[in-house]
Amino acid sequence: MNLRLQGIPITLFAAKTGTVIGQLDYRRSKLTRTQARFAGRFAIQPVINLEEFKTKAVIDWISLRFSLARATQHQWLQREIEPIFGRPCYIENIDGAPNNSSSRFDIRFQEPEIATVLKVLHAIETRFGLKDEPSVQSVEISVDFTPKIPDDLQRARLVRVLMNHLQVRSDVTTNFRDRPRTVWGRGPDHTQRLLYNSKHLTATENNRFLLDTERDRAPYADGTLIIGEKEAEVRWRVMDKIIDRQNIAAETFVELDDKLKRARVEVTLGLPELKKIGVSTLQDLRSLSFTKLQGRYFQFTLPTFVNEPERASKKEAIAAASNQERASKFSKTGVIGLKAMDAAKADAKRKMRRMILPDLHAKGLRMKGANRNAQGANGSFVAYDELNERVRVALRNLRRRVVDGFSADT
Repeated sequence: MNLRLQGIPITLFAAKTGTVIGQLDYRRSKLTRTQARFAGRFAIQPVINLEEFKTKAVIDWISLRFSLARATQHQWLQREIEPIFGRPCYIENIDGAPNNSSSRFDIRFQEPEIATVLKVLHAIETRFGLKDEPSVQSVEISVDFTPKIPDDLQRARLVRVLMNHLQVRSDVTTNFRDRPRTVWGRGPDHTQRLLYNSKHLTATENNRFLLDTERDRAPYADGTLIIGEKEAEVRWRVMDKIIDRQNIAAETFVELDDKLKRARVEVTLGLPELKKIGVSTLQDLRSLSFTKLQGRYFQFTLPTFVNEPERASKKEAIAAASNQERASKFSKTGVIGLKAMDAAKADAKRKMRRMILPDLHAKGLRMKGANRNAQGANGSFVAYDELNERVRVALRNLRRRVVDGFSADT
């Protein structure tokens, strides 16, 4: 993998058909940032035209908890909801068996329009009464990229771009269940982790796989990348959205028209994460700054590498020698895996310094101070400005639609 001459070619492989569907290319990109951490470095950027895609952010679903003034059964709630919402909602009895009477239910509204949800709330309050305002239990927010001209390969390339460049603030490598994995069916035989770990090894022994690249596995083009364990407060998914309204239990779904197929990145927020961003009730969405969610959940970055000068010093040559292994780590595990590799290397250096310092001090010697460049939260990664800007605008437009929805009900 020669970064100086040809960048990084990434093969897009489909698990379900066992075929290669195309390639995503990367090119070198000169850095214009002046921070010290970028001195002597260059970025690599995917060869893709984002102008060929329409970008839209949506609330994919929201789950509200209702505390009714009097007990009822879920079918009577459904009878109030369906005529207004246009289709049934998933309803869960919090206090007992599904068909039992209860005064507490969680109701999930799929692809909700705020004005319509408010009408449902009014109908439920009129029929059953409410002890308090319904609380938000979880919500899923998605950003979609739809090709302006339907194109399966371009869509697959953008899916991989989203997979490669999504950088999350949470630690998703220490807990193995949080680690990125690609899923292309049901069951363990259709799940593969990008960063390898073995249940037969200790955490310290497994840590070496963050540094190695031989056991890394790239995500499949027709699979879904999942980050965060199933019950995590925050969980991400990146996918090629080609079906809708899937009911796994009933094995039913709606296949999307080619014009509606899209690359999607989504984040699912549960409790107490929602409280951290100031969302407890539906009304809190009215004042929520959706654009601020970008830095927290939808941040995309580019990896940077050390320049390879024609006449390099020994130190420069050693630094540049790591480009190939870092490029290999990135090509399969994206910026999440590469950031984990960089952190593991930095930790190993710190441990080595601590081991040799006592001996140096005993000999009256001093060690040169450690280089602190690129040791912050963002490391050596640089913002993917073009992609971030499209997401920011999409989230800003979503906020406008949400606010308009509340206004339509007044």
